[in-house]
Amino acid sequence: MSPIAEVEGRRIALKNLDKVIHPATGTTKGELLHYLASTAEPLLGHLRGRPLAFLRYPDGPDGQRFFTKNPPPGTPSWVTTAEVTRHEGETARQVLVQDLPSLMWAANLVVEFHAPMWRVDAGVGVADRLVFDLDPGPPATIVDCRAVAVWLRERLRADGLTAYAKTSGSKGLHLLVPVAPTASRQTTAYARRLAQEAARAMPDLVVRKMTRSLRPGKVYVDFSQNAAAKTTAAPYTPRARPEPAVSTPVTWEEVEECRDPAELSFLIDDIPGRLDRHGDLLAPLLDLAGARPLPTAAGPGDDFEDEDESEGEGEGEGDDEGAGR
Repeated sequence: MSPIAEVEGRRIALKNLDKVIHPATGTTKGELLHYLASTAEPLLGHLRGRPLAFLRYPDGPDGQRFFTKNPPPGTPSWVTTAEVTRHEGETARQVLVQDLPSLMWAANLVVEFHAPMWRVDAGVGVADRLVFDLDPGPPATIVDCRAVAVWLRERLRADGLTAYAKTSGSKGLHLLVPVAPTASRQTTAYARRLAQEAARAMPDLVVRKMTRSLRPGKVYVDFSQNAAAKTTAAPYTPRARPEPAVSTPVTWEEVEECRDPAELSFLIDDIPGRLDRHGDLLAPLLDLAGARPLPTAAGPGDDFEDEDESEGEGEGEGDDEGAGR
């Protein structure tokens, strides 16, 4: 019989706690749940109000992996869901992880948490964050992302915006920017423009298209995850990797001084100490008073769409490549 945990008055049947989920380190499901419980405060801050996609990997990273945006079968009635408008006016319900019981229920399914750049209380596609996913094409590594990240930080600063960095928990870096409420089509267009500028400024390092033949040894600046339908790995989420890697907020000093990919690789055991030292480095994203509007050129009717180019799928639903970044 599965042990029953009572979490803030909610009863959750926890299953297979001794099952090894991350084979490289022998990390069990129970250890994974303990990590999420101990990191709940900052993690929940970045999940609340955002309809989530789950990348489920119940048998570890070498087993079946699948994205779901719909509430899984057996979702308890006390887990909050919201009706979300998707493609062509179609609506569907998605899970909101609002509290510790919901977090532990979802963690029991063994998931990565993927969140959009908008909250349901603002409306679908009204973004309060902007994201760049810097994805190095081998033999490039996260070390090669440094110069691109710093260039984008300074370019954003010139427009009055502040960028914060986190590891993807896989190969690359994510830059997150708090913005005043803005339509996702406009944040996407603005991010596309900066990706184009980065490619022109650093043609030997940056590629702005997902075309595989262009990517070896370069950093792909993926702006497409700003689209309303897309999601990105949330801060502090574990990733479906052989080791229990975490998408981890980092300081700009850590980014600038990185000379080896291992220096920006963090596992679940690293996070409590980092929180003790730094607190939540992405806490400014939660302060609406610190959000700034996009440049005035990005007003209604001006979407910066000065080139027609194919976009990558990012880390959204059903894209296993993006999920591994």
